Amino acid sequence: MGTKTPIDGVIFWDLMAAIVLSVLAFGTVEPWSLAIFQFNTIFLAGLLALRPVIDPGIRLTGLRLLLPFAAFFLLALIQFVPFGAPVQTASPETVPIAELASRTLSLDPYATREAAFKILALLVCFCAALQVMHLPERRRLAIVIFSIFGFAVSLFAIVQRLTYAGKMYWIRTITPYAAPFGPYGNYNHFAGLIELLLPIPLAWALLVRIDGEKRSLWFISVIVMAAAAILTLSRSGTLILTIQIALLVLLLHRTGSIGSIRKVLLPALLIIGAGLLAFWIGGDTLMTRFGMLGRQEHSVATRIEYWSSSWRIFTDHPVTGIGIGAFPAIYPSYGASSAKYERLEQAHNDYLQLLTDAGLIGALIALWFLFEAARTVRTNWRAFDSMRSRDRAWLIGGIVSLTGILLHSAVDFNLQIAANAFTALFILSVISVESRK
Repeated sequence: MGTKTPIDGVIFWDLMAAIVLSVLAFGTVEPWSLAIFQFNTIFLAGLLALRPVIDPGIRLTGLRLLLPFAAFFLLALIQFVPFGAPVQTASPETVPIAELASRTLSLDPYATREAAFKILALLVCFCAALQVMHLPERRRLAIVIFSIFGFAVSLFAIVQRLTYAGKMYWIRTITPYAAPFGPYGNYNHFAGLIELLLPIPLAWALLVRIDGEKRSLWFISVIVMAAAAILTLSRSGTLILTIQIALLVLLLHRTGSIGSIRKVLLPALLIIGAGLLAFWIGGDTLMTRFGMLGRQEHSVATRIEYWSSSWRIFTDHPVTGIGIGAFPAIYPSYGASSAKYERLEQAHNDYLQLLTDAGLIGALIALWFLFEAARTVRTNWRAFDSMRSRDRAWLIGGIVSLTGILLHSAVDFNLQIAANAFTALFILSVISVESRK
């Protein structure tokens, strides 16, 4: 168990507010919202620095998870720090422009520097969560907030879709190439958010002993979230949500947490109910969208082109990549975007973009992080029988959540969205802390 300090409560509520606000601020993908997010992490870093001052015996927890994350930040720093002096010449017009500048590993050092700041902000948030989520009461509050916020943002997204007139929040005009849903500029990323949020309250409702009225409220929250995910028209999101429900039932069965056939059928019935609600709201659109499955329609064809071109980028820069965040600047030399007047910002595959931006070194660091995450979660899994029911719900729900977002990242770029990456890291921090008492 961790140590409690007077400022831990402030850190906890700051993290909760940051998750909610980062989602509402269009997923925190724009310069102004990223700046606010990063300024808040300075505040969090200050609070973390005060903890050992208040209690000299306090220790940093989660170091094995933090080290690979810090290594990835260090890689970004190395990529944009100049090495070697620029070419000195009296006739600069005769020298290639790339040789006139200070040399860096990144082909777009400015973008890599911005990406490094973003990685550092996420690292600080992840570190903060690992320090303060050891208390059972905070884990209980976090799951309540997840459920209420998931319900609220899903209901807002559904209402906005029914009344949509080309403006997000009914006031902001957006580019015609955007495909918004809820507070996000892309429906796939809202589906990714629901993949993160939904499994946790569902596991809670199935595992924790609460009265029937409260359980019904949890189920209503889950149904509204699932309906919103289906209404995004994200086919990958809907498929992954189905996989998550199946995985949840499997984990409940393997742990002996299912006491009756009723608990086996409940998740399926909830999703069926959500599907019926979604088809009642937008059945014609859903039939048209999902009727395209398996065809070489636009989104499938463009992704194949993006991935083919991205692979060529990686094979040309296999060791250190082109620089974290440099993809938008380099991609036009390899392939075309589907948007006529906008450049392609992401590869639509987080794993492939990890290779293009950070090369094999970045991939090895990512594997190191995944190994440490799996090792930590496995340690808690072995203590499953000694856990409280609420911690069992967090562990099973968190595993299902993270599995879903990792699957979705193979066909999209949810982990490039700061709000979704932050939420995923927070969930990982909760299911990684010691929670047997």
